[in-house]
Amino acid sequence: MKNIWLTIFLILIFSSKINSHSDGAIPYWYPSSYIFGFIKGCADTIEISLSPMTKELWPEQIRSVCGCVIDSLRHSITFQEATDDDLKAGMQLIVSATMPICMNEELKKNE
Repeated sequence: MKNIWLTIFLILIFSSKINSHSDGAIPYWYPSSYIFGFIKGCADTIEISLSPMTKELWPEQIRSVCGCVIDSLRHSITFQEATDDDLKAGMQLIVSATMPICMNEELKKNE
C-alpha cells in the first residue's frame, strides 16, 4: 500500500510544472526586508497623496498595488541595480509606468 501512495505522490510531483508567475519568468532575488520596506513606503506615499483612484481602495488593496509594483521591478532590474543611486531615475520610470496598471487591476477585482 505504501508503494502505491509513493508512486502516486512521485507522479504528481514530477508530472506537473509549477510556476509562481503566470509568464513563467523567474524574478530577480530581492531581500525580504527591501520588499517589505518598499511596500510600506509605497503604501504610505499613496495614502498621503489622496488621488481620486486611491480613495476607492482599502489599505490592504493599496499594499497589494505596491506588491504588484515591486514584482514588476523584480522582473525588470536586479537588486544591485535597484539600490544603485545612479539608476534611481530608471527605477522611478518603471514604477510610474507600472503603478496605473497595478491600480487598475486592483480596482477590477472590486467590480
